[in-house]
Amino acid sequence: MFFRKDAPGKQVEFNKELLDLFIQQVQKPYLKFTSDRKLTMYLQIKSNQEVLDECKDHLDNFFQLQRELYFQISNTMGNVLFACCALVADALHNFTDHIFNLDFESLRAELPKFWFLKAMLLKYIDNNLGGYKEYKLVKDKFYKL
Repeated sequence: MFFRKDAPGKQVEFNKELLDLFIQQVQKPYLKFTSDRKLTMYLQIKSNQEVLDECKDHLDNFFQLQRELYFQISNTMGNVLFACCALVADALHNFTDHIFNLDFESLRAELPKFWFLKAMLLKYIDNNLGGYKEYKLVKDKFYKL
């Protein structure tokens, strides 16, 4: 495994309060998500190629987000960013199989869950991370998802 020399060397701080808020405000609602009819109909209108392209974009943007946050964020937000990225990874983990198998119905079912999670993450970032110096950077990176 290769590590960059300029990667942060300090241990990441544990911020229990922010993590607890993340679990209450993002993780629990995401796990209880049910899609609404408007989103389902909106996705049925999209072509298979449009759905495929959007899913690929979300995956590309997520990998970019992880890389950039790792090298640009100091330790002030600790494990909260790890939890955010882990939940996004959970939302995207089936995309690759569905893309590989050209399973467009499953992609149409997964996209609303991802959009809901993204909205919850942005709300969480606005409500809880505004006081941190990296707020704008984190908000911009998650917004691009």
